[in-house]
Amino acid sequence: MDIQLEKYKLVEWLVNIKDIATLKKIKQLKEDSITEVEKSLIDAGIKDYENDNTFSHEQVMNELKEKYGI
Repeated sequence: MDIQLEKYKLVEWLVNIKDIATLKKIKQLKEDSITEVEKSLIDAGIKDYENDNTFSHEQVMNELKEKYGI
């Protein structure tokens, strides 16, 4: 697959769209996509969870109470 060719085809298709609802859906898709940094942070969080490297809500609240008197 030639990625540049596929991009050009998508651009051509996008330029010719007349339906505003379709354009809104495409725009929403673009806005909802996440960055590579966000993906890597999510993956790191999943790995921490799988390795039981997490804190319970109770542990966090106790630490906040001790440190800040909350």
